[in-house]
This record gives sequence, C-alpha cells and structure tokens, in this order.
Amino acid sequence: MTRLYKTLAVFLCLILTISCNDDDGPRLPSVEERVNEAISGLRNELTAPANGWQLEYQPRPDAGVFFMLLDFDENGEVRIQSDVAVNNGEFYDQTITYRIDNALGLELILETYGVFHFLFEQEQANFGAEFEFIFDQKVDDNLIFNSATDFGSPTVLTFTPAAPGAASSFAREISENLNAFGTLTSQIFGGDPPIQQLILEDRNISVFWSIDLERRNILADVAGVGTTVDEVLTNGLVGIRQNTAYSFRDGSLVLVEPVTFVAGGQQITISEVSLDNFEMTAPPLCNASTEPGPTYKGRIPGGSNDVTVISSLLNSTGFGFQPNNAYTVNVIFVFDGEGNSLAQGGIIEERFPEASGFAFLYGINPIDPNLPPYSIGLLMEDGSIYVRAFEPTTSEGNKVTITLTEEFYFDDGSTGLENDLREITDAIFEGSEVYASELPNDGATVFRLFNPCNRYEVFLVQN
Repeated sequence: MTRLYKTLAVFLCLILTISCNDDDGPRLPSVEERVNEAISGLRNELTAPANGWQLEYQPRPDAGVFFMLLDFDENGEVRIQSDVAVNNGEFYDQTITYRIDNALGLELILETYGVFHFLFEQEQANFGAEFEFIFDQKVDDNLIFNSATDFGSPTVLTFTPAAPGAASSFAREISENLNAFGTLTSQIFGGDPPIQQLILEDRNISVFWSIDLERRNILADVAGVGTTVDEVLTNGLVGIRQNTAYSFRDGSLVLVEPVTFVAGGQQITISEVSLDNFEMTAPPLCNASTEPGPTYKGRIPGGSNDVTVISSLLNSTGFGFQPNNAYTVNVIFVFDGEGNSLAQGGIIEERFPEASGFAFLYGINPIDPNLPPYSIGLLMEDGSIYVRAFEPTTSEGNKVTITLTEEFYFDDGSTGLENDLREITDAIFEGSEVYASELPNDGATVFRLFNPCNRYEVFLVQN
C-alpha cells in the first residue's frame, strides 16, 4: 500500500506539473510570428555583408556566366551591378525594390524591372533566367538559392560575400566592344551568331569560332595553319566543334571549358583571352565596301601568345553547299537587309506577282539544253522558270562567288522581263559574294545564303 500511495503521489505531481506548465509556461509563437521571424532573419542575412554579395549567374547549363554584385538594404531596396552591355549600359548599375515572401518557402523576389527581368525575357522568355528565388540554406558564409520558376532541375544561385573593390573585376568594355562583331550577321529565324577569327600570331594558327553574345557561349568550329582564310583553306582545316560557355572578368574573356586542339603539329589550349586594344581597322566582310571592321588585340596567358581577333564568315556547316546540285525554296524565303520578304511587299512581288519559288541552279546537268546550268531566278505558278546565268564557280569553304552575266532564260518564251530579273538578282547578290551555313532540320537539307554587303538572306532546300 505504501508503494501504491507513493506511485499515486508521483502521478498527481506530474499532472499538477503539466497543468502548471499549461497555465503559466511560455507560449509557443504563432505561425505568423514564426514566418515574420524567418523573413526578418533572411533580410538580416542579406543586409549583413559590408560589401554586399557577389554572384556568378548562369541561367542554364548551356548559357554563359553573368557577373553580378548585389547590395541589399533594410528598406527593401537592392543595388545591382552587372556586366550586361545593352541599352547603353542601362543594367550596369541599378537600384530596384525587393521583398521576401513565404509561399513555397522563403522567396526573394526582385520587384522592379532590372537586369534579371531583362535576362528572363530573352529568347521569348525561354532563356531560363528568373527574378524569383527560393532560399535553400546557408553554407559557411554563402547563401544558397534555387530558381522558383525553372522546370526540371532548378538553377542554383550562390551568393558569396563580395570583397572590397569587387567591382574592379567587371570587364564591361570588352562586353560592349564585342557587340561590334554582331553588326553584320544574319538575322532571320534567329540568325547565325557572329564568327570570329582568332589569329595566334606567334604560332601562325587561326581558330574560327562562333560567339553568341546574348547567351554567352562559344562554338569553336575549325582551325588551321595561316593568318588568312585563304591560307587556312589551302593548308587544310582541323575540325574542333567544341562548345563552351564564357564570362567576362578582369579584362579577359574567360572560357568555362578550355578549347583544345592540334594544328600544324602544335598542341593549342585556350582557356581565356585577354583583350586590351580595340579598333575599327579590320578588312570589311563585304568585298565591295571600304568601311573597316572591328579588331581586338590581346593575348592568351602563358608566354608571348599575341592574339588578333577579327570578324569572319567561315562556317564549316556551309561546306556542303557545292556544285552539281539544284536548290529551291518558296519565294517568301528571300529577305532584304531589314528582314522583309521580297515576295511580300518587296521587289519580287512588285515585278513578278506570279512567282512561287526561288531557284539556285549550281552546276546542274539540265534536261533542257537552253537552261543555264549555273543560274539563279524564279519559279512561276504555271511551272515556268525565269533565270539569269552566272559564271561557273566552286565554293571556297562556304563562300560562293556569284559573277552574274547578261544571259537570261525564260522557258515560256516571255520577253521584256530582263530588266526586272536583273534588278532582283543584282540586289540579292550585291558584292558578288555570299556565304552558306546549314540550318538544323529534320529531313531536308536547308542552307542559308547570307550577303554581308546588304544583309540579304536566302533560304534554300537541296533537291
């Protein structure tokens, strides 16, 4: 019995203790209080570093890196500095508003339009950029966020405390100057990225790569011995076909993955290119122009590896545009330098409203002996063909020289149309040189012909 009384006494004490704790103990915070505390905690973290945060922002794996500095204050504003060289430096230095919400978790939302919103809009909002980020965790001194809007694997953003003077690492001048290389490139259906020839002066080697100035990635295409396109084609090309993203830092274009190849018996590795002397002194891409193009001088780190960077149109995807082929396309796919179809409100519709197709006969063996085997012109709705001859030629790499003649052929016996067809073909092939590149396509082989003298473009399907 004594033992039973003791047990009951202990039990009663426990009940009284619990009862007392319920009545007089500390109250658990409400959900709203806990949310506010979490938001306040993240705000304190964001505003803590004396020099703000450094971010190397890569919106998706195949995109390049954008260098950012972010400095948050307690009043809901953030100063964002970037190296995005568009709109006359609009996004170099902006102060916009931000807020922290709690929905799927703690979310950092950049409210006012700024550089992140601009990147979000690229490629019709398919670039993978965002302006809403979910806080994940703090690792050492870094804050880790995930994209709130990515499908599949979200982008991870690492905010690292910025060092004093971090802004000196911006290479905005390079970003601006490289835009000059994109002024004479194709534009229809996304266009082709500008192509650069990197001349490794000390090694007598040239590398040709296409550089996407918006997405910040590079496709290293081909290389060879020589400092001119003619020399490289004569000596033979080495295929590279290597993709890499890039960034701008400390006066250099920095490759995420080094480009490596062997040319002329030399092992070449390019991990970055310092660029320090920009001028408009390069030969023009249009052989009929006297206006010079952009030139960048620099070095590849390691020894006296001087580099000259100029524009080029050499593209190995166009090497398949060769004689002994007939190429045709719906006539609407012939465009002027403003991106307008010559068959929709343009000169073809004006002069030949019944035209249905465009033909490029490149050294074919025609059934009709009167049809010039090297000729360019129009296919009519009734099946007739109107063409103008050009001198027999072959492609040099992906360059085709079109020397038009005064030989015309109208298979339906029409007369008096020579001047109209002359005007159309003169416009399309102004300067006499066009450059081919193949477009990715399932099934048919499709080429783009680009004229650097006036930016006219023709899309052709190989028959």
